[in-house]
Formats: sequence, structure tokens, C-alpha cells
Amino acid sequence: MGWKRAFWCSLLTLAAAAHADAADEYVIYSGVANARHSDDFLYGERHALFFRNGRVAERVVLYTCRDGSAFARKTVSYTNPLVPDFLFENANDGMREGIREASGDVPNPAARTVFYRDRTDAVEKSGPVPDVSGLVADAGFDEFVQSHWDSLVSGKTLEMRFLLPSRLVDYGFQVQRVGGENIHGTPTEVFRLRLSGIWGWLLPGIDVYYSTADRVLVRYDGLSDLQDASGHNFKATIGFPVEDRKVATAEAMLEARQARIAPCHNSTVAFSRS
Repeated sequence: MGWKRAFWCSLLTLAAAAHADAADEYVIYSGVANARHSDDFLYGERHALFFRNGRVAERVVLYTCRDGSAFARKTVSYTNPLVPDFLFENANDGMREGIREASGDVPNPAARTVFYRDRTDAVEKSGPVPDVSGLVADAGFDEFVQSHWDSLVSGKTLEMRFLLPSRLVDYGFQVQRVGGENIHGTPTEVFRLRLSGIWGWLLPGIDVYYSTADRVLVRYDGLSDLQDASGHNFKATIGFPVEDRKVATAEAMLEARQARIAPCHNSTVAFSRS
């Protein structure tokens, strides 16, 4: 009887492993940011995503210089899909921002801190993550689009609160579909994010283009979260060709997490504020 029990235990172990492999998926893709209305290179982006049971659980983004070396990294953990924990670090000027759990002996996901440091020699400022309904932060915007896809495509204007770490506060924004466009043979839905109220009419919004079929980001057009030498956010158009999305392995995610980041050289000194 012992051999039968061992046989079935081994079979169950293999089945569990196969199920775990089927439930976990890794995807990589890349993009290039150019100055709006020009072909001037600003920076590159390399994304590595980990999906569990069909939902994104982790994202690592490497921001790259003209030569392909990484100068910044963002790590995102989707403990809260709309307001994920994240850390962005820029080696060009020492800027850091993100959301983290408050320190303490007992983990408490509800007690979280938003933080921001402008540069290496600056003092970090921080505060509690606002406890407001409809809050969205950073890469949680993609989850917002995914979870409200049908409403957005139908033409509804949706309200949300978007957290800006540099100010430690949230602002009211509206998201609505403004049309469709064919991007290099890929039909897309175009959604616009803009401030609510009168400021939304006075200030430019951000347009994001999602493929109609796969609901993945194809183009971003508006203010970037990276800054130039004067401390102003780049006005960028970032393209993410659908054909560049590839199934990857856990090693790709590990490499992105561990990649060295260092300041860009002379070809991209516009980034440096040091």
C-alpha cells in the first residue's frame, strides 16, 4: 500500500505544480518616449508584468537612456489594484516617490504612506494615503480603465480621485472616451484623463490609446512623470507597439528587479538636475 500512497502523492504534487504554472504568467513589452510632435528621443521604457490567475500582481518598469542602460526603476505591487504600493527611483537626480505600508510590528495594509523626495539631498516628505472613495494612484489607472471598460466605451464620463505623490494629495479627475484611432494597423479606443471642473477646460489632459481587441495600452500622449533639467515634466508621446508584447519567464521579472540603475551619460544629460 505504501507505493500506492507515494504514487498518488507524487501525482497530486505534479498536478498542483502544473496548476500553479498555468495560473502564473509573465509578459514583457517596451516603449519609446519622444517629445510631443517630434521624433526627439526622451527615454525608453521596458515593462515586466507578473499575472496570477489572470490579474496583474506585479509590475517592474525600467526607464532607459539612449544607449539602453537603465537610469530609473518603478516597482509596483498590486495589493490594492487601484492604489498599489509602488516605488519609483531615478538615479539621474535621486528623485524617489511611492506608496508603502506604514512602519510597525504588525503589517496593516489600511495604514499606508505616500512619500516624495525631489532629489538626493532633499528631505523626504510623506503623509497618509487619503481615505477617500474612488482613489486611484499611479499604475492603478490601468486597472481603473480595465474595470470600467464597458462604461467608458459606451461614452460615459467617469469621476475619480487621482493621488499625486509630489503634493501628497489627491485631485478630482474625469475620464471619458474621446474617439477611436488606428495606430499602425491596431484599432484603439482613446480615453482622456483631465482635471474635473473649470481646470479641466483650461489645462491639457492626457490621452491614452488602448487596443480595442486586447485592451492593452498602445500609446500615451501628455505629461510624463519624468522631469527635465529644469524640473518640468516632459510633454511626451510614448508608443507601445502591440507586436512587442511577449510571453516571458520569471527570470525576466527577476532581471528587471535586480537591474542596475545609473545616471545617463552625455547623450541624455537633459534629465540630470544634480
